[in-house]
Amino acid sequence: MRESGFALILYIQILRLFAALWVALYHAQNFSFYPQLPRWLQAVAQGGYAGVDIFFVISGVIMALVTSGSQQGAKPAAQFVLKRFARIYTGWWPAMLLFYVVLGAIGALPGNVNLVASALLYPSNFSLHISSVIWTLVFELYFYLLIGTSLLLPKRWRDPALAVLAFVIFVAVLVNWASGAFTPEAFGRASMVTWFFAAPLVLEFFAGYFVYRLIRRSSLQDWRPWAAICLALITMAAYASWQWVPQEHNLAEFYYWPERAFFIGLAACALVGTAILAPLPQQRSLQWLAKLGDYSFAIYLLHLLLYQVLQKLLAGTDPSQTQRLLLLPTAMLALLAASALYYRFIEHPIYQACRLRISKWLSTTPSTP
Repeated sequence: MRESGFALILYIQILRLFAALWVALYHAQNFSFYPQLPRWLQAVAQGGYAGVDIFFVISGVIMALVTSGSQQGAKPAAQFVLKRFARIYTGWWPAMLLFYVVLGAIGALPGNVNLVASALLYPSNFSLHISSVIWTLVFELYFYLLIGTSLLLPKRWRDPALAVLAFVIFVAVLVNWASGAFTPEAFGRASMVTWFFAAPLVLEFFAGYFVYRLIRRSSLQDWRPWAAICLALITMAAYASWQWVPQEHNLAEFYYWPERAFFIGLAACALVGTAILAPLPQQRSLQWLAKLGDYSFAIYLLHLLLYQVLQKLLAGTDPSQTQRLLLLPTAMLALLAASALYYRFIEHPIYQACRLRISKWLSTTPSTP
């Protein structure tokens, strides 16, 4: 397998871009500029929460990739954790400052916002975060701690230890599901620990990690079976979401988390597996899309802020259906442009400077990001 090849990185980047834009489209539904789309396109938008699931499968794959050659010891573990934490915080903190300043300026800053939890990204009442999407970053940080801790183990023990932990969590979720713990009533009674580890993102991260390991060690390197499985699983997930779930809900709800991990998580794994094994592209347009994938984190962080500003600008107006049809793509293009600027002049330079400082502090040579 081309474990660090151009094709793997290219297709993963494209998936990250579309996952970020899909999440942004999903959240756009809550704002006044959102048009009445054709039914099929509305269904696509309503499934946009699945972009997060794709993100976490990809994150598991990337963690397996970047730690494949890591040595055992406290220094490699510290280097890994510090650089991954820096990746999250250097991207989020400038965005949080933008949220605080801009929302304050337009009078949209919630009065009960928890700025400390928002900044430090620790488990708390996520509804009090300054941005409703950053709860996923809390999971990312804990996964980085977990993978970093595994680097303290000898190489031959790392994957078995992670597999045992994943299996324990899987069994716990299965037992809770069978006992009726995933209900609207149980949501309010669930402890933070139960709520945290029951989230589908946890099993999806592990699944991505071991999908990469499986493909790397397998002699079957054909992408087409993965694509066929992916298509079948996407069909199953769509059917489950639109036929089994009441219309006012979707698989993003707490009480459908096990089903979401099964249907959406498995489909995301097959999709990412296809991307890992897909042949090198001939079209330069795909390379261009992959470059836009650099902006996916910024798209994810900034889209709600841009929507809130646009909502404020439209306050007191009643856009027609035609105007809304134009506003939505305009908002998405503006989001892509803002994210490109944010990545180029804020996110990327700050992160690279921070990585260099960490490398010097630990007396290591900076690795390729």
